[in-house]
Amino acid sequence: MTLHTARRPGAIERPPSAVDHRARSASVQAANGPVATLLRRYRRPIVVGLAILLAWGVITQSLVNYLSDAYPETAYWLHATPTVLLNLADDKLNANAANKVVESVLSTNFEHASRERSYAKGIQSIEKLDAQSDVDRSADKEALPDASSTADDLSDADYVQIRGWAQRALRNDPLNARALRILAQVAEHGSDVGQTEALMQGAAQRSPQESLAIFWVMRQKYRDRDYAEAIRYADILLRTRPQLSGHVFPMLGRIAEIPVAKGQLKNVLAKAPPWRAQFFDTLSRNVTDARTPLELLLSLRDTATPPTDAERQAYLQALIEHKLYELAYYSWLQFLPPDQLANAGRLFNGSFEVPPSGLPFDWVFKKAPGVNVKFSPRPDREREQALLIEFGPGRVDFGSGLSELVLLPPGNYRLEGKYKADLVSQRGLQWSVRCADATELIGVSTTMNGSSPTWQDIDLTFAVPDGDCPAQYVTLALDARSASEQFVSGAAWYDELNIVRVEEASASPEPASAPPQ
Repeated sequence: MTLHTARRPGAIERPPSAVDHRARSASVQAANGPVATLLRRYRRPIVVGLAILLAWGVITQSLVNYLSDAYPETAYWLHATPTVLLNLADDKLNANAANKVVESVLSTNFEHASRERSYAKGIQSIEKLDAQSDVDRSADKEALPDASSTADDLSDADYVQIRGWAQRALRNDPLNARALRILAQVAEHGSDVGQTEALMQGAAQRSPQESLAIFWVMRQKYRDRDYAEAIRYADILLRTRPQLSGHVFPMLGRIAEIPVAKGQLKNVLAKAPPWRAQFFDTLSRNVTDARTPLELLLSLRDTATPPTDAERQAYLQALIEHKLYELAYYSWLQFLPPDQLANAGRLFNGSFEVPPSGLPFDWVFKKAPGVNVKFSPRPDREREQALLIEFGPGRVDFGSGLSELVLLPPGNYRLEGKYKADLVSQRGLQWSVRCADATELIGVSTTMNGSSPTWQDIDLTFAVPDGDCPAQYVTLALDARSASEQFVSGAAWYDELNIVRVEEASASPEPASAPPQ
């Protein structure tokens, strides 16, 4: 289909040749005009000038970005960017901070390097602040002393220069949180409490990466008894800088023991923040009452994120290290399912029906070369399990063995159970019992070695002494006394383990004679 362009009536159509001629005439006049002549005459100087401008742009951007972290004094003379000014201020304000943390990123990511440099300086200030406020554990846990985070060996002229650099950077970048934090440190040195608090809060609100400001505001909220805000800032700091947990967890431990504040901490822990496991791992060192961690753990028991085995293990292990065996056992019982609680007995899980949790008062063992410990289906009984230990071939490491912590009052006992084995070993396997705070054994079984294709009885008698034996370890280990005796191959099964009390024999009274008829 052919398209026709509508032509206005009366319009004069010029021949194409006339239009082309006029266009060519205009092009020739432009090419020979004064501007074109000037461009042709100065083409080389213009190109050189543009190249110089481009090179200067590279120098003032990429090179200055590198020098701002490596050599801020040199970068200052090339182009005093806000980053350069703040690096100079930070270096002078926190002169002893290590720079190793930024060396690996200087040549790859300038923005990341600047953040890490600020972090390194902030860490040094936080350590100063925390070191000057070593709170006595016996003192009031709701009070934290004030402490200055700035160095005292700087002159007034130094602080004036630092303030000038930070203010100049802030004029170029009004929302720069780092500049606010540096100005806050200067104000704190001048004992301007109101200005310090306003600037620190401004820095903390503008950037969660300003660790020193977050830390300062967190402590201030704690001193003001605004525990909800103190916990919120602690959460921010632990998420952005988990390396600072050692400076934050002590405060959270004190909050856990404040009646009006611990409920807010429980609510945060119920949301399973990423630092919760580490918090429980160190909590026992940051509280004065050994029952405080148990209270927190119990508050999480019926939530959507109940305590994990690792979180409970840290607490139980701390109690055991302090020989608080009864409290540890009581705490362990609180989290057992009802069916397991009803069958706890003197020896827990003696039939190996429940997968091991790795917690004290349950079976504990470590993975070792040449040894495979499993809770496996029992070959001769359907729907039942037993302990299976497979060895070798070759040298094995089963020195720590498999053990369980029990609480037996003084008296005479017997470890009962069944086993069968097919072992090739010089010494064999052996059950033993010892007091938790001692190394001497109070009971040892005969060694189990060779081939026993049918189930055999375990019979180990022992006596728990009257004193210094509040808890005991029941252990199965390889009776190897030298490296050559660690060469073992084969497997052994164990099941139906139980500890029964052996009552001392007493003389039975003779039956009375029948009365005379």
